[in-house]
Amino acid sequence: MIASIAQINPKFGDVKVNLQKHYYYTDIAIKNGAHLIVFPEMSLTGYCLRDLVPELSIGPDFSILKPLLDMSHEIGIVISFPERTNDFHYYISSAYLYKGQIIHIHRKIYPPINGMFDDLKDFKRGQEIKTFDLHGFKAGMLICRDIWHMDTVASLALQGAKIVIAPSAVPLRSIGANGPNIDVFMERTVRGYAEKSSLYFIFANRVGFEEGICFYGGSKVAGPNGDLIMKMGFLDEEFSIFEISARSIERRISILPLELEQEDTRGKFV
Repeated sequence: MIASIAQINPKFGDVKVNLQKHYYYTDIAIKNGAHLIVFPEMSLTGYCLRDLVPELSIGPDFSILKPLLDMSHEIGIVISFPERTNDFHYYISSAYLYKGQIIHIHRKIYPPINGMFDDLKDFKRGQEIKTFDLHGFKAGMLICRDIWHMDTVASLALQGAKIVIAPSAVPLRSIGANGPNIDVFMERTVRGYAEKSSLYFIFANRVGFEEGICFYGGSKVAGPNGDLIMKMGFLDEEFSIFEISARSIERRISILPLELEQEDTRGKFV
């Protein structure tokens, strides 16, 4: 399977402009033969919404996504947005679109409440982590801070996930000799999860500035051996493709079977 990441800089609060950007990169992915494109966290709106959350949240009919749903007949699309449910709760969500349908929605389990963020003032916590079919692979989604908690990745691994997709909005905090210091931590995290669970880990981080916050990029993909198979640059928008190989997963498991074999009984988060 050929997959891709669009490391974009969403225009704050402008869903129309951001949808155009999604169409542009999705068209590029299709022309490059990709079966999947992944966009970063809150790719349709920008991140620091605060009092704009009710105005910019999407749902529950998702009619604004129709053009992307039409494009999903040719390619699977992972997008992210603030979601409003029927009971008027708000979540940071990511959705997988394919064949004209919303196949799966993940709602962020761990919205950050420290440092420069206080997301629980505006959003509720998601309560479930589930897998879904992705071109014959069992896959799961997490969103940004979710991946800093080992229980979320373990839950997907216990459910047999072979691909973890993590749309993110990780900010730049400090810079060292090799670039953003946070990137060293993120690379170690992504590679470690991939190696220990024999899966592909897709980290799609955004770029750009909002409210004085710099989102640094550095999107990356690790394979089932823990090797970094793709890494994107810092600060600028980029598009990149990479391959996900069932044979690589099979070979890794046959050589070093580290799979979690019991059924997950912790799929619900409260």
